[in-house]
Amino acid sequence: MSTRDLIDNIKTGDAQKSNNTFNSIMKDKILGALDNHKQEVASKMYGASNDTPAVDEPPAVETEGEEATDVNV
Repeated sequence: MSTRDLIDNIKTGDAQKSNNTFNSIMKDKILGALDNHKQEVASKMYGASNDTPAVDEPPAVETEGEEATDVNV
């Protein structure tokens, strides 16, 4: 079904066909949007995205007689 079918049904005054065509168009749009949202959620849940998390560096450890230096300061 297409919007052209919907417009044609409205022009002819066929309320039942117009209603069915409208419902079919909306169903297709909703299912498409739902599928896209499912894919987005799944990629976020299972880490399938291209974003890589930042790696934290371990803290500097002081040894006896030496001072730890932080090169990031």
